[in-house]
Amino acid sequence: MLRNQIERLKPGLLALLALLFSSCSGLSPSNFSGISAPDLSALLRDDLFPNADSAVLETEFLLSLPDNYKSELDRAVLPLESDYERYQALRSWAFRHFESYEFDSTETYSLVELNTNRKINCLSFSAIFVAAAHYVNILADFQLVLAQPYWDADNGTRINNQHINVTGLIKGNTSRLMQSSLPNSIWLKGRQYSNDAIRHQQGSNNYRYVVDINPAIVSMPLKRRIIGEQQVLSLYYSNKSMEQLLKRDLSLAYAYTREALLSDPSSATAWNNLGVLYSHINQMDYASKTFLRAIELDDNAYSARSNLANVYQRQGKPELAAAMAESVKEFRLQNPYYHQSLAEESLSSGDYAQAIVHLGDAVALKHNEQHFYHKLGNCPPETGK
Repeated sequence: MLRNQIERLKPGLLALLALLFSSCSGLSPSNFSGISAPDLSALLRDDLFPNADSAVLETEFLLSLPDNYKSELDRAVLPLESDYERYQALRSWAFRHFESYEFDSTETYSLVELNTNRKINCLSFSAIFVAAAHYVNILADFQLVLAQPYWDADNGTRINNQHINVTGLIKGNTSRLMQSSLPNSIWLKGRQYSNDAIRHQQGSNNYRYVVDINPAIVSMPLKRRIIGEQQVLSLYYSNKSMEQLLKRDLSLAYAYTREALLSDPSSATAWNNLGVLYSHINQMDYASKTFLRAIELDDNAYSARSNLANVYQRQGKPELAAAMAESVKEFRLQNPYYHQSLAEESLSSGDYAQAIVHLGDAVALKHNEQHFYHKLGNCPPETGK
C-alpha cells in the first residue's frame, strides 16, 4: 500500500500525496482569476531544483486513444446507430476489457502504458472511457467526486481522498432506458450497486449517465463537479509528482508539479504539492507562501492548512502554528477517515483495543464505509470483541 510507503518517510517531512480510487486525488475549483502570471512565476523556483529542466516527463496521457483500442471500437461500438446503443456497447467494452487489470493506487499510467503494465486506477479508467466515448461520438466529461481526505497527525502526512469518474448525456427512448437492466452489478451489504446510473434530465429528452470504476461510488451521496481536461491533466501531473517524491527524486517531482501548475494555475492541490517540495529542501518561506496560495484558492484546503501549521512550527512561530492548527481541529474530529488513520496507527503499534475505539468513532460518523468494518474484522479475537 502507498500509505505504508508514506509512513516510512522521515518524520516531520510534509507530503500531500495524490492517490487514486479509495484515495483519489482532487482538483481545485476552476477559477483562474485568483492567480496571475507574476504570482506563478515568482513562486516557481527552478533554480532550487537544478535537474528539473533536464527531467524526462511522461506526457502522453490525456485523450490519446491507442490504435488498438480504436480498432476494437470500430468493430464493436461505432457501427451502432443510436447514442444509447453505442453507450451500452462502450460501457460493456470498457468493463470487459479492463476487468482483469490490477487496481493500483500507487501509480497513474498513461493510456498507452495500460496494456504494458496491466494496472489501472480511477483516473486512468476515466481517461480511457472519455477518450473512447469521444471517439464513438458519445458526450462524456470528467467528474470530480469530493470525498473526505485522510489525515495523519503523527507524521504530518496529509492525503487527499478524492475520486474521478465520468458523466455525460445520451438521447434515447424513455421506456427503453428506464426498463434496461444494467450488467456488471455487485451486491454490497445487501444493496445492489451498478458501475453506472442513468437518470432522465427533466424537461428534455436527454439522460445523464455516470460511469465509475468503483460501483459503490455511483450510489453514494457525495458532492460532484464536472471538470475540464486541463484540470485532469494537472491532476495527472500532480500524481506523477508525488510518485517521484516517494522515490526521493525531488527534481523530477518539481518538474511534474510545475507542469501541473502550468496546466491549471488554480489547482490548490498542485500549489500544496509545491509547498511540500519546498519544505523538503527547507525553503520554509516559499513553502509557507505556496501553502497560503493553496488556501486562498480553496478555503477548504485543510491539507494545506495543516501543512502550513507544521511550517510555522518549524519557523519558530508557535502562535501562528497554533492558530492554523485550530482552524482544522474541528474538521479533523468530524472526519471519520481521521479516526481511521488513528486506528491504523494503533494497529501498527499492536494496540488493538485502542484501534477498536477509533474505528468505533469512525463508524459513528460514517456507518456505511466498508473499510472501517474490514479494519475491525482484522482486529485479533483476543480483544474480546
